[in-house]
Amino acid sequence: MSRILIIDLTDKSIKEEAVPTGRYGRGLAMELIRRHSKEGCERLSPDNTFVVVPGLLTGCHVPCATRATVAARSDNGFAVTSITGDMPQKLASLGISGLVIKGRYECGRCAVYMDGDAVRIFPVPGMDGLTCGDIVENIRKKYGSDCAVIGTGPAGDMRLPLSGLFTTYPEGTPRFTCPRSSFGDVPGSKNLRAVIVKCNKYFGAECADEERLIRDGKALARLIIDDPICGGALPGLGSITILHLLKNKNAIPELPNGKKPCRPEKAGRLNYCCAPGCVIGCLNRHSAGNGHVFSAPEEAEVRAAMAHCFGELSEEELDRTASALSKRGMSLGLNATEFVYTAAMYIELAKLPKTSETLLSLIEETARGSVPGRLIGGGTAALGRLYPDREDIQRRVTRPANTKDSERRMSLHKLCPELGNIGDLELLYRQIFIMENLGLCIFSSFALINRPEAMELMARLYSCRTGETVTPVQLLEYAGECLAAEADMAKDSAAASVRRSIPEFVKVLYRYFGEE
Repeated sequence: MSRILIIDLTDKSIKEEAVPTGRYGRGLAMELIRRHSKEGCERLSPDNTFVVVPGLLTGCHVPCATRATVAARSDNGFAVTSITGDMPQKLASLGISGLVIKGRYECGRCAVYMDGDAVRIFPVPGMDGLTCGDIVENIRKKYGSDCAVIGTGPAGDMRLPLSGLFTTYPEGTPRFTCPRSSFGDVPGSKNLRAVIVKCNKYFGAECADEERLIRDGKALARLIIDDPICGGALPGLGSITILHLLKNKNAIPELPNGKKPCRPEKAGRLNYCCAPGCVIGCLNRHSAGNGHVFSAPEEAEVRAAMAHCFGELSEEELDRTASALSKRGMSLGLNATEFVYTAAMYIELAKLPKTSETLLSLIEETARGSVPGRLIGGGTAALGRLYPDREDIQRRVTRPANTKDSERRMSLHKLCPELGNIGDLELLYRQIFIMENLGLCIFSSFALINRPEAMELMARLYSCRTGETVTPVQLLEYAGECLAAEADMAKDSAAASVRRSIPEFVKVLYRYFGEE
């Protein structure tokens, strides 16, 4: 039976509560934050909560339903991201619809361990200073290679704004990733080293009608696989596809006839998918177009940031430096893409040589926790606060993807006549929230957004999972409620302005579903 786990690291208590009626996915995550954290608390306060909520379809035999929402309060409202890997499905397979971690562990760092009905909190000495990779190796050596882990590394220990979570993949290469949009400072402030889930199932979530769910899941898979982006360009060429689409909605790259995408020469099992059930595959397939293969989307994003900020470097040097920065960032649990943008600003302000050697030395400064390193680890916003009088610096501060959403002009189908008064931009956001509520990978949005048949399938899959009949209109209405609830949370904070927290990926969708 589905349940919510409430773990208090201060008094080491573990409690359960029922899932709130009608709440699931990202909407449930926000509800749990409201219930279990103090309004107005600071981001790194023990009164804040760290919440992990698998999507409603995560842990079921549904293609690309591999995601969980991770959320917490922030000084500007809330922080929220979507993670994949082996944790979301295993958490859902244990019947856990939500995990709430609050308080602060006061005796060193700790881990939360779940195995069936057993839940434990215990200290994890000896891991301070270890890289994320070494932390994963230590945990899997002790608890088995099939355990799923999310946690923080050195950057999270320093509570740097650019710190992220690491989240493991199934056994293979790569072993883990640090999602760019994740945050490691909140769990780091709680002295939470890791959450460990021991479970031998990926598809163990209870379903009211599993036979029908599998049948409808296959139909959803067909929509995804038949899409030219999800079924062709993304698995064939990877993140370079996204870079093309950011420039031109019709610029869908194609593999030359008879030519297979580049494959890395690595020993052992390779992970091509972030989790079982993915029908796209985005790992070890990211070709730079010159024979260089990226192991994960994050490395391709670092390469793109390098090209933007350090275009004077040779292609070979860009490849080499991006790979080195990506690996070092992953080892630290640091957002290497934002590090590149911030380091470029710092290099200009400090009048340092604009070289790959300077970049690599600066990431080591961050690893050491020096004053310059911590400043860069604060992101472009930290540098922006130092130079409020410099318009050229303010223009380079990273803003949310939807900062100028009022200027967007979309062109979407009116999926439901009952919601004909909803504008296209609102409709796009609601469909994104449907996917996050259900736990569907955002990459599948090319195939599923703006398609009535996809909406019908998602409504049927909801019914198969819960036993309750729902319509596409109801899914869209719930998504609208979630958007409104998040706006209210932002208003309740001390934020100077209220802005919806929409995934960074929306920049691609603006272009893809925008007017010509």
